[in-house]
Amino acid sequence: MNITKKLVETLTYSAGNDVQVDLPTEGIITRIAIEMAITASGASAAALSVAGLWRAIQNIKITGGGGKSYFSMTGKQMGMMLHHVNLTDFPGRSWREIVATTQTVAAILHFGSRQRDVYGRDNPYDLTAAIPAQDETNLKLTWTCAASDDSIDDTNTISSGTMRITVHEVLGQSTEGLMIPISSSESYDPGSTKSDLQGERDIPTGNYVRRIVIMALDATAGSSGGPDLKDDQVTEIGIKLVRENRRLIEVRAKALELFNPLWDGMQVVDTPNTLSPHNFTGGLYVLDLRQIDHPDYGLDTRRMNTGDVKLALTIGAYAAGETEHIWYDQVQAYAGRGL
Repeated sequence: MNITKKLVETLTYSAGNDVQVDLPTEGIITRIAIEMAITASGASAAALSVAGLWRAIQNIKITGGGGKSYFSMTGKQMGMMLHHVNLTDFPGRSWREIVATTQTVAAILHFGSRQRDVYGRDNPYDLTAAIPAQDETNLKLTWTCAASDDSIDDTNTISSGTMRITVHEVLGQSTEGLMIPISSSESYDPGSTKSDLQGERDIPTGNYVRRIVIMALDATAGSSGGPDLKDDQVTEIGIKLVRENRRLIEVRAKALELFNPLWDGMQVVDTPNTLSPHNFTGGLYVLDLRQIDHPDYGLDTRRMNTGDVKLALTIGAYAAGETEHIWYDQVQAYAGRGL
């Protein structure tokens, strides 16, 4: 049986702090839909922030008992990255509602690989990967709220905000053989320019890596509407197979931008009560590894060790304080506990 459950609890924005909610543990969670209502402090300034309202999310995580991590987007302005992932996975949606005093924006945590079914319909009960909530006893979603000045633009701050959660679950099914999400993230300060893909990071191994999302940020202070995307920092992106001494992927970052159908898709605040489209400025890159290996799970690293496969970046421009925030979307086979 498939059910959709609106959680009674409402998370309340608390600048710079973590707020948590318990997730249901009666089935298998396939998707979590988020509604976030944000009230800005006043009229918008001229210097608008890309995806300003989504920046109220500094980090977002889902953890189970014993610290088990199912979903982790942590770093800076990870709400902006989440919004970009949503635009990639669910093109054509509005993602916001304009009302008199408060902007309501949406986000989706979809854990599987098939956001649409074979008929092209939305597929919220996608079991290609999901959270085995029925086997958990302490499943929580944690929202790390951004500082109040880390959003909107170079003048507005966040006056208040709330987050509401809707959970999509499959009931009455064994978790044996289920693939589970175990995404992780890291921040990388290259320290200097890097030539010919010499900025290397170890890609997590022992699982499947579906995709890697890279967000390059400048050093603009939150009080000035930053940090902002920086499109001249990462100039090439690659994946190196170290033991085989070859490059699996080597692509210019600009090519990823130009072929990205979301070039016009990012959203910014125009006034406190209006959202308008903003030309996507670059600095966000998606490497979908399902295109080169397993069509649902991506690159198989189960027989690899740490250091065997590397994310490689060419850094064409660098200034102190600029960073890359990297999200590794991974899945893992789960033994399950039956029914």
